[in-house]
Amino acid sequence: MDDDATIVVDRGRQASRPSDLSIGSVVNRRFVIEGVLGRGGMGVVYRARDLRKEETGDRDPYVALKVLSDEFRRDPRMAVALQREARKAQTLAHPNIATVYDFDRDDHIVYLTMEELDGRPLDQLIREHPEGLPRAEALAIVRGLCLGLAYAHNKGIVHSDFKPGNVFQTASGQTRILDFGIARAAPAERMEASETTRFDAGVLGALTPSYASCEMFEGQAPHPADDVYALAIVTYQLLTGRHPFDGIPAPQARQQGLEPAPVRGLRRREWRAIRRGLSFDRAARTQHAAEFLRELEGSSRYRLVAAAAVLLGVLLAGYVGYVQFQESARAAPDVPFEQLPLDTREAVNRLLDEADTFRRYGDAGSALMLYREAYALHPRNRRIVDALEALLGDVTDRALSGGVRADLERLADNFAAVMETDDFLGNRPKLVKARQRVQEALAR
Repeated sequence: MDDDATIVVDRGRQASRPSDLSIGSVVNRRFVIEGVLGRGGMGVVYRARDLRKEETGDRDPYVALKVLSDEFRRDPRMAVALQREARKAQTLAHPNIATVYDFDRDDHIVYLTMEELDGRPLDQLIREHPEGLPRAEALAIVRGLCLGLAYAHNKGIVHSDFKPGNVFQTASGQTRILDFGIARAAPAERMEASETTRFDAGVLGALTPSYASCEMFEGQAPHPADDVYALAIVTYQLLTGRHPFDGIPAPQARQQGLEPAPVRGLRRREWRAIRRGLSFDRAARTQHAAEFLRELEGSSRYRLVAAAAVLLGVLLAGYVGYVQFQESARAAPDVPFEQLPLDTREAVNRLLDEADTFRRYGDAGSALMLYREAYALHPRNRRIVDALEALLGDVTDRALSGGVRADLERLADNFAAVMETDDFLGNRPKLVKARQRVQEALAR
């Protein structure tokens, strides 16, 4: 469809069933269908114009509207489960995760609205390279996938249906993961080899047989290691153009004693990381996406983010309850680092190493979150303060250079959150100066 074509909207032309949808149809008296972006086992994704955005003068009023299959309305449990998972997905603000705006229904139409992406799905890229991508290009894509999954895992969210069809490569080359948690709200058909999400209206849960772990077939509770199994398969496919087990589901591959053929041109540690990620038994498999990246890249700076995932909720609660210091707090911590309890010291070091890793790979948001968690455990720690100042200074330079007002507004919010932690951070000269630069830019 020509993007410049004009569609005359009749707001009375409401679609009440998925089969009624066509170009010009209006969903919930708000979203005007303008074309089909894709089809899959979970439903159809349309390009839609958001009339509410248009009325408020938004320069980009378009969204991706995912209308879900009939199974989602036939089972009364589905709407509740799907809404719960969609709400979780809305908390995932990360450069490698597609933004979910809302979940809703219009009569028999159950749908999600998401950001519209310009590019192609990863399965298309893999098909275009039947011998695999160059090693450096493939591993660069994998790095983005690991960072996105690790961010979700740290929030206690498992994708549960990770596969190339749920990854999008934008026109600028960035990878964005789609459909977080939706599979957990969908019914599943469990034993057929396929790359399509399968459903069985009698059972809550979903999987794509070619990418699902043995534990998912057994109906065990979702675990980050399930995503790692699929991530290792996708990594193998990017490097070779092939599925490591020729698309055979994990239980059958395990029963047949299948072994993935080694990938030529990889370093030993890289192959070991992929091979461990492909383990059929969860206990032997890599437990977290950040751990998979650590093993793949062999950086001594990594620590097991998986362990921190359990702690993050507790640490965040501690941060929220942290009271401001009284006037002119001293530069030195109240308790020297060496005198902190061993578990606190280990937690601080772990969080700092994780934050440094995310920062090194360009994920400033995750790095800032982890530095703040570490500061809550040991206020005025020199290493943490220096890291916060350096990170916010770098982000300020980039935001001012880019000149995008939305980026500057988000950065201003981050400065407020950090500097209102206590008087010490609130009066740090470097932070005060950087924050002032942002405020002056916003005032212009």
